[in-house]
Amino acid sequence: MTADAGIVTLRTEIFAMLEIVQQLLVVQDRDRRMAHLKAEHVRIPTEIAAVDKGIVDASARLETVRNELKHIETERKKLEIDAETKRTQITKYRTQLFQIKSNVEYQALLKEIAKCEEDIKGIEDVELELMEKMEQLQPSVKEEQAALKEVTGKADGQKNDLAKRAAVIEQELAQLRAERATLIATVDPDALSRYERLMRSKGDVAVVPILHGNCGGCHLNLPPQVVHNGKYGNELVGCDYCGRILYCPPE
Repeated sequence: MTADAGIVTLRTEIFAMLEIVQQLLVVQDRDRRMAHLKAEHVRIPTEIAAVDKGIVDASARLETVRNELKHIETERKKLEIDAETKRTQITKYRTQLFQIKSNVEYQALLKEIAKCEEDIKGIEDVELELMEKMEQLQPSVKEEQAALKEVTGKADGQKNDLAKRAAVIEQELAQLRAERATLIATVDPDALSRYERLMRSKGDVAVVPILHGNCGGCHLNLPPQVVHNGKYGNELVGCDYCGRILYCPPE
């Protein structure tokens, strides 16, 4: 074989190697896009659940405020009954005053009346406090009602958008799988097998550029011979550190 023939053969081999790398890069592009879409697709049910949870949480907040109001109202009604009981007792005592002849008993009954009146005043003070709390809670009820209405109003639209996005992703994935199947049919089986093993182990990229003498995957400095082989070699070159397939990008 002449020297010129040897050079032609070497160039042919280098071109063939560059073609394999280009093929793997295209396959890698499809794989990465599919991985991104799959991850997004997996998140969609969680996002839909989050929308539903937003309604549940808003409903719970509203129910909490309403229950607090109900509790206060119940307590207030109990106090009203207690106060009314005291008033009835005072009326009874006042009636008895006209029937008592002993001054001691008369004074004792007056003390009971005074005590009931003092109790009523205390009850009324607590009632006033409860009414103030109710007034303070009323705006919270309106706010939570508005919040629930807003969340509920947006929920159907948000879930419909997410469902549509899921359908679009499924279509895109089907298209990418078909494209990948067509692409790998023309790739050297050994190179493809090596690429797929790397993708499974690395989880991100298997084919990376040599950038300023460093591996584009692990970013460690490569030996000069590896850089030379990546640029001029006729075999796939791997990083000594991470194992990824290396190539020299066009200058």
